[in-house]
Amino acid sequence: MIPRTISEDVILAELARQSRVHAIFIMVLLGLFVFRVVAQLVQLFAPTPILPSFEAWHSGTLPYELLLAFQIAIIVFSAWFIRGLWIGQIKRDRRLGIGLAWIGGLYFAGSVARVVAGLTFARQNPFLSAHLPGVFHIVLAAMIVTAAHYYLSNITGEEA
Repeated sequence: MIPRTISEDVILAELARQSRVHAIFIMVLLGLFVFRVVAQLVQLFAPTPILPSFEAWHSGTLPYELLLAFQIAIIVFSAWFIRGLWIGQIKRDRRLGIGLAWIGGLYFAGSVARVVAGLTFARQNPFLSAHLPGVFHIVLAAMIVTAAHYYLSNITGEEA
């Protein structure tokens, strides 16, 4: 085995640090999302006055069972991705990063527009006025944008 130079070790340590920073940020966002999923389940099975009603967590676009299945899939995939970031198994990929940046950016913009519309001119629209789902779509979009940033960042942390 050929010994690595100090600079290679420094580079590897910096790559690992950057990967873990992204993992931590996504973990925080995932924690918020898990709170949302659990809070709605609590309101379904054991309603409590300290949380918004079950209906407030749900815009009614999808049947709840299907929504819950998608939410569980998002949680499982996100946990897998976080683990991969933490142990350094997720390799940077510029093309994937660009695609995720576009998807995440459009999703984020659309989610913010949804919340703004629901708070202002479209208050009467049940889908747009469902504020909590809209806020948590912003959280999910932020997870995608963070993943995009990871895929696009280089050793200096600047976008490639």
